[in-house]
Amino acid sequence: MEKIIITIPAIAQKKYPIYIGKNLLDKISTLIQFESYTKIIVLTDEIVAPIYLNTVLTSIPNTAKSIIIPSGENNKNIDTLQFIWKKLLQIGADRKSLLINLGGGVIGDIGGFSASTFMRGIDFINIPTTLLAQVDESVGGKTMIDFANIKNIVGTFYQPTAVLFDIQTLQTLPQNQFLSGFAEIIKHGIIKDKTYFDLVTSKKPTAFTDDEIIAIITKSCELKAEIVQEDEKESSTRKLLNFGHTIGHAVEAISLETDKPLLHGEAVSIGMVAEAVLANKIGLLATSDTEIIKKSLLNAGLPTDIPDYELAQIIKKMRSDKKNIDDIINFTLITQIGNGIINQSVSDKILTECIKSLQANNINSKK
Repeated sequence: MEKIIITIPAIAQKKYPIYIGKNLLDKISTLIQFESYTKIIVLTDEIVAPIYLNTVLTSIPNTAKSIIIPSGENNKNIDTLQFIWKKLLQIGADRKSLLINLGGGVIGDIGGFSASTFMRGIDFINIPTTLLAQVDESVGGKTMIDFANIKNIVGTFYQPTAVLFDIQTLQTLPQNQFLSGFAEIIKHGIIKDKTYFDLVTSKKPTAFTDDEIIAIITKSCELKAEIVQEDEKESSTRKLLNFGHTIGHAVEAISLETDKPLLHGEAVSIGMVAEAVLANKIGLLATSDTEIIKKSLLNAGLPTDIPDYELAQIIKKMRSDKKNIDDIINFTLITQIGNGIINQSVSDKILTECIKSLQANNINSKK
């Protein structure tokens, strides 16, 4: 049975519902009011389209159109954005049109950005089909693309009209994609709620039942909503959500240029361990908590070591991070599991030591 779990305030106090449950794709029209829209367009990718597009199209007004783009982070760029804009124009979309983003995080990111910029902003709905997108990208109103080989460097804050989670879509996910989503779930516990951390690390991700997964997704969204409500545009407390992402984004960006690209959650897992080690090295975090974090991520089937990329390349990517100010790398760190702190800097010496220590298990590590 579906339910509204939260509403999130946005610009001008706009609020939107989040629906969560099983088999919701078949009943979208009972949840969303489509009558006020002149055009309805579903944006999806080449992987999701064959699985879910027809189900969604038959669940909404039969005049709906679709736009299909290539899948993958490498396609979250200005070229794909221009393709979407052109398709919207060809379809005849106007300011009263609705864009439905059906897919994983890439679709949500670029679809939200497309909606926020087309005719200065049209409504959009997120229907995330991956666990990562459900607990991370789809809620909170960040939209973005990658540019100049820098991840998420161009974007807007623009909230959706509604979000719909159908956990049945998780059944078609490859296991590594499912585990990738748990990285962000574990992160929410680390930065905000020790009890939640203990719950989501109490057994392997694949051992949770459907009802437990619904409860976990619900709690992650509630924790994220609390943070977003305090700071929609990331001027202060929303930076807590960046834990693991400063090093994680750098590692992910480099991996995308190799034949072994990391999933976002895999990179964030590596980043969380690295940034826990940083916090430990500067005396913020106890060694025991550092080890608990690493063991919990390993138990969840996630990577914890930094690949053998060139040290200078990693740091260069970190210095291009949008969170930095005056060329100072800005970290979110933790003082204990359940409590994060923002706007932390560390010396280049400690950062170098940290990266090298987490490459130590890689035989071919480049010092």
